[in-house]
Amino acid sequence: MKIAIFTEVYEPYACGIASYVEVLKRGLEKLGHRAVIITTSLHAKKTGYKNGIIRCAGIKSRNKYKQECKNVHDRYVARFIDKYKPDIVHIHTDTKIGYMGIEMADRVGCPIVFSVHDYFMDRFAAENSKLVWKLKTIFEKKHFCDMIDNAHLITSSNKRASHFIKAAERKRKVWLIPSAADRSVFNYTRINDAAIKKLRQKLGLPLDAVTAVFAGELSVDKNLEFVLKAFAKCIKKSDNIHFLVVGEGTELSHLKEMCRRLKITDKVHFAGMMAHNMMPAVYAACDIYVCSSDDGLMSMSFVEAMSCGLPVLVKEDKEKFVYNMIKDGGNGFVYSDEKNFLEYLKKLTRFTPAERDQLRRAVRASMKDKDADHMAGCMIKAYEQAIKAYKINVVVK
Repeated sequence: MKIAIFTEVYEPYACGIASYVEVLKRGLEKLGHRAVIITTSLHAKKTGYKNGIIRCAGIKSRNKYKQECKNVHDRYVARFIDKYKPDIVHIHTDTKIGYMGIEMADRVGCPIVFSVHDYFMDRFAAENSKLVWKLKTIFEKKHFCDMIDNAHLITSSNKRASHFIKAAERKRKVWLIPSAADRSVFNYTRINDAAIKKLRQKLGLPLDAVTAVFAGELSVDKNLEFVLKAFAKCIKKSDNIHFLVVGEGTELSHLKEMCRRLKITDKVHFAGMMAHNMMPAVYAACDIYVCSSDDGLMSMSFVEAMSCGLPVLVKEDKEKFVYNMIKDGGNGFVYSDEKNFLEYLKKLTRFTPAERDQLRRAVRASMKDKDADHMAGCMIKAYEQAIKAYKINVVVK
């Protein structure tokens, strides 16, 4: 099968969607399929192809990803797609590159699969007035609906995508496909103690501190305010617990100001955006991954963290993919409120080094079936269903 994957963001851009697409491409190719990625690059002066990736000339944008392709009707892409003749167009972002995907699918006559990774309602709330937010949300909802209306099948890693589609006044079935990480890369045993020590010192983390970590887009839906308030309320200096925040986004300045106001700047460390190839070392240097989102759909970072042996502290929510992966106390912890959250963090401070190592091994072992091959295999079944729907001129509802 030949797949054309359209995504506004891809490596070296660091985010969950870019990581997801990279793992999916690798898994598809390992199963014998061909996948070509069409993406945007701010560094490309003109569109070009290399190593299975077409990078379109990009421009800065006020959308969530801060960039978009310069020309939706790119002739280079059109000529490539004419020769490539994909069996499936798979769209991951409902921005300009998504519209390019719709155009290319129509050009060669093939079905579209759209993966819902985020939701339009949360994109502008932090940086604009309510009026501007409402106006922008109207346009974002239109983009979101355009992708849904043109897709023959919709996928997501989270049941909540169905609620978001319903809120957008659409009725469509969502195929649930679990996220996966490259376990050969995200493997804490490949990171030696000297590298961990050096990284902790660079990040300003005490060598003996229990460190919780979050990595991803710093947006409203990640609910990091909950973590900061919990730290300010109950974490004492004697607890020796720190919080590392990796990433950038619209909430960054607000979160930093909140730390200053709550007087927890000595406990919370903002690392900024870090290269994706640095993340295995980051997870190896930490003790637990914190997932505090109320509405987030997908987080590649917690899948990567668990693959690297890091237990996850996740809010009780049966619709979250990560929640359904957790065996409470076995490979992570499920909290219901602030008190619960803090109890688990403090519990880790009482673990011996041997107990922490045992927990890491258990967490990594729990991810052995959640690899790229598994995710790609699930996606191929979705592609096959989309092709069947396309042939009889229906959509999967």
